[in-house]
Amino acid sequence: MRLSIFLFMLCISQLLTAQSEAKILSMINEIRESGCRCGNKYMNAAPSLHWNDKLERSAKNYANHLKQTGRFSHYSADGKDIGDRIDAVGYNWMLVGENIAEGQKNIDEAIEDWMESPSHCTMIMNPEVTEMGLARTGSHWVQHFGKPMPSQKAIKK
Repeated sequence: MRLSIFLFMLCISQLLTAQSEAKILSMINEIRESGCRCGNKYMNAAPSLHWNDKLERSAKNYANHLKQTGRFSHYSADGKDIGDRIDAVGYNWMLVGENIAEGQKNIDEAIEDWMESPSHCTMIMNPEVTEMGLARTGSHWVQHFGKPMPSQKAIKK
């Protein structure tokens, strides 16, 4: 009976996570599809993003790091940057970016604060990125963006 309850709770947890991912992605894509002003610069509408589990994992790893170290920086305690973090999860990237936030109570507040910051807003609106992942640990929010390297297809002779 306990195993059944555990499996049921695990399934519910995964379903809630998938719903959260879909909600977050929808919120970001609504902003991108509308276009907006980032500081003094108007950003045209940008294509929709897709959720990427590796980007979510790198965001979660970094949110954990920020919480554990008490840092708030785009550079980890050992000097690693966004490229290093993305490489560590095996994401073969052409372009990456990162937004971080601290202290927001929910995703609405985190996105609102990012949109009020010209550099964070510009990252959200970057038309070159195609995928994202986002995570929260405690009061630390991390959003990772990427554009994967094109796959190399074998040339037939």
